[in-house]
Amino acid sequence: MAAKKSAAVQPSRGAKPSASSRRKSKQKSKPPGTRASTRKAALARTKARPEHADPNELLLRIDKAIPNPHVELRFDSPWQLLIAVILSAQSTDRMVNLVTPEIFRRWPTPEALAAAPQEEVEVVVKSTGFFRNKAKAIRGASQMLVERFGSAVPRTLAELVEVPGVARKTANVVLGAAYGLSTGIVTDTHAMRVAQRLALTRKEAPEKIEADLCRIFSEQHWIALSHQLVLHGRHLCTARAPNCTRCALNELCPSRQAPPQGTWQERAESEANDMAERAFGFSRALPNLSAS
Repeated sequence: MAAKKSAAVQPSRGAKPSASSRRKSKQKSKPPGTRASTRKAALARTKARPEHADPNELLLRIDKAIPNPHVELRFDSPWQLLIAVILSAQSTDRMVNLVTPEIFRRWPTPEALAAAPQEEVEVVVKSTGFFRNKAKAIRGASQMLVERFGSAVPRTLAELVEVPGVARKTANVVLGAAYGLSTGIVTDTHAMRVAQRLALTRKEAPEKIEADLCRIFSEQHWIALSHQLVLHGRHLCTARAPNCTRCALNELCPSRQAPPQGTWQERAESEANDMAERAFGFSRALPNLSAS
C-alpha cells in the first residue's frame, strides 16, 4: 500500500523562500531595539550640541585671530576687483592673481576690455577654467559698466547683480571690499563650511546660509566677518584636515575634532601672525572710505 502524502507540502531544496519568509528572517536576525537605540543616541548627540556658537564670544575671538581681514585678490580699483572676482569662480585666487596683471596690461579700462576681441580674452583667461564663459562675462560686464554706469562699478546690490557674471556673492565681495558697503555676508565654500561646523546654520544653500548669518550678527560686522570666515576656512578650518588644536574657536565649535592647545588667546595670536604674513601685498577687506 502506498504511503499517505503529508498534508503540508514541503518546499524542494532548490525552491526560494517566499517574500514574507525573508522579511521574518530579517526581522529575527536584527537584535531587538537596534533602531530605537540608534535614534535615541542620535537625539542625545543633537541635544548635547549647543544651538550655535555664542555670537559675541565668536566675534571676540575671530577679531583677535584675524584683526585685519584682507581680500586675497590683487586689485587697484572696484572694476579690477569685479573682474577678478568673476574670474575666481571655480578657480583659485592664486591662479586669478597670475592672470589679471596681463588682462589689465592689455585692457586697462572697462572701455578697452569691452572692445577686446573675444578670442584674445579667452587666451588670456584660459588657465582660470571655463574660459569662454568667463571671457564673455568680463567683456559683457565691462560693456554694461560703460553703457549704463559711466564706466563705474555701481554701488547698489540691485544694480550690480544685473551686470553679466555677477551674482549676489560676487556683489557682496565687491561692494564690501571696494566701497565699504555692507549688503550681506559673503558665503563662498570656505565661509559656508566654517558656519556649518560652528552650528551657525543647518542650511546647505548659500543664500539661506547668508540669511542665517545675517540674522545672528549685526550689520556692522558683516564685511569683516565675511572675509574672516573665508580666511579662517581657507587656511585653518580646511575641508579635509582642520587644524582644531590651533583654532581660537575650538571651545565654541561643536564639530571640533581634537582638543585645543594652550589658551584661546595664544591660538588667536598665532593665527593673527600667520594672517599678517599672508596679507602682505593684498588689500584690506575694509577700505579707507575717505579715499573711495
